[in-house]
Amino acid sequence: MHNIWQSARKMGFIFSLLAIVVSLGALALNPIVFGLDFTGGTVLDFTLMSLTSMSELQTTLSTLTSDAFSLSQSQDGHWRVLFLPDVASDSIAAFQTAIESKLNANILESKFLGAQVGEELKNSGALAAVFAVVSVLIYLMVRFEWRLAVAATVALFHDVLITIALFTVLGLTFDLTVLAALLAIIGYSLNDSIIIGDRIRELIRAKPEQPIGHSINEALQSTLRRTLITSFTTLATVFAIWLLGGDPLNGFASALLIGLTAGTLSSIFISATLPEFMGLSFANYQNQDSDEVKKLLAEP
Repeated sequence: MHNIWQSARKMGFIFSLLAIVVSLGALALNPIVFGLDFTGGTVLDFTLMSLTSMSELQTTLSTLTSDAFSLSQSQDGHWRVLFLPDVASDSIAAFQTAIESKLNANILESKFLGAQVGEELKNSGALAAVFAVVSVLIYLMVRFEWRLAVAATVALFHDVLITIALFTVLGLTFDLTVLAALLAIIGYSLNDSIIIGDRIRELIRAKPEQPIGHSINEALQSTLRRTLITSFTTLATVFAIWLLGGDPLNGFASALLIGLTAGTLSSIFISATLPEFMGLSFANYQNQDSDEVKKLLAEP
């Protein structure tokens, strides 16, 4: 069993490192599509008399304007076109007239939305994420040991990076709800890392003669069931939000689905595996525990 766990952890660790590299490449090649919360712009809501697909309507609308726009559809069948703030009002007015005359569109609303946050919130959000990671690093270094702290931080970086990278590849909009989801992902991933790290520490202190790899495998084996049950129940709830929550919650739920899945894997393949490669040993936990304490620590 130890050999199976050892091989699985090493393969998973390599896969996680490759995922980080690929995600960095994706971010370099694909820009983040910021939502109205960050950019502002003109929103045009309308309905059509006939049914049409997203791709067909996108192609048709592209012939009516030379300006860049994004198209989305709500669950009630309403269409929404978003123009960025730098698009002239005359061009938008001409586009509105064109879809009314050529597509028999019924205009429900046309309005300009100012950015709620803009560059200031982008910077604030980045600072909040950095502050959260640094706080986590300090907490883990106090609670555990610096190798476990660094591994948990790398796992958090892995989870957030993969989530953002997939958003850019899939062309999903990054808005305030997605930012909230990223902060939730950091907290959720940290929770898994703390539980596994706590168990690793207990086993290392209780069984100093046992190889570190075996202690880590034993810790993962004893916490795996709890990790999977918690992840599956959480993902089931998030999937229900994604399926039934509608367009306003789609980005939030999508980010959580990606991040929680990545977080579950990183807590096993990064948080638990990286400390072993960094030289974690019993010497890092030298203290004079009694035999009774060691026996209690060794209990599952």
